[in-house]
Amino acid sequence: MKQALTTLIAAFAVAAASNLYAADAASGKGTVNRIDLATATVNISHEAILALKWPGMTMDFKAADKKLLSGVKPGQAVTFGLAKEASGGYVISHIEPAQ
Repeated sequence: MKQALTTLIAAFAVAAASNLYAADAASGKGTVNRIDLATATVNISHEAILALKWPGMTMDFKAADKKLLSGVKPGQAVTFGLAKEASGGYVISHIEPAQ
């Protein structure tokens, strides 16, 4: 019974974490090249983003909030989420050092 309860709690934790960024259109992995806090942009060399049919490339992304960029630095491997804007573009909705 105790093991079943532990397994159930773990399953709920995984489900909650996966829904945390459910509004994201896509997620990616890459390396930060530079950050511009004045314009809230980050330049990332990222792997292919299959959900958007993008090949791996280097590009600038605007952050939804410049506070998101305070936890990362140039040269750091990161994972990030992209949310679609009304204008059709994508902004960084979350970004964190890769595990």
